[in-house]
Amino acid sequence: MMVKSAPKLTSVLIVCLGVFGALKLLGVYFSFAGAEAQPPASPAMLAADADQVSSSASPAIAPGEVERRILERLAARRTALDEREREVALRESVIAAAEAKLEREFAAFEQERAAIAALREEREAASAEEIDALVSAYEKMKARDAAAIFNDLDDDIMLTVASQMRTQALAGVLAGMAPAKARSLTVMLADRGGEIAATPEQSGE
Repeated sequence: MMVKSAPKLTSVLIVCLGVFGALKLLGVYFSFAGAEAQPPASPAMLAADADQVSSSASPAIAPGEVERRILERLAARRTALDEREREVALRESVIAAAEAKLEREFAAFEQERAAIAALREEREAASAEEIDALVSAYEKMKARDAAAIFNDLDDDIMLTVASQMRTQALAGVLAGMAPAKARSLTVMLADRGGEIAATPEQSGE
């Protein structure tokens, strides 16, 4: 029985080896066909692959280095802001100094104007006192003598004194004055709003 089964096992073994060899040959064929089906790599593709390999080979930035760069940028920004703040403070101080100077000059101007106004009032008061004294002196003088002085007086002074004299005293002075001078004084007094009660008699008209 054992002798008869040996040829059968040998036959089965040969068939299996044949099938295995055929499958191996088919695998080699398909591998070769697939390699031929793929297109050849272009120089651009080879360069891209090289760059990718090179970039992947370069070491990545460490977290500490990133933090250091961020801190450096923040420090530079803070320095720029501090410089800007100093410039603004300097400009504000210059403006404040200019405003203070203007205020001092304005205060000095106001004091000077007040002093000038006070001096003008004093002069006007003194002038009024002087005019009052002149009016009183001309009223006490003889009309003929006062008229002779009036003939030579400046029109402004003559008008100022005559406008404050009593009507009776002024009438006597006008009567003794030169006709042209008396007429001019009368017109100026009328324009000024003065009132003359008596009309002097002018000789030679």
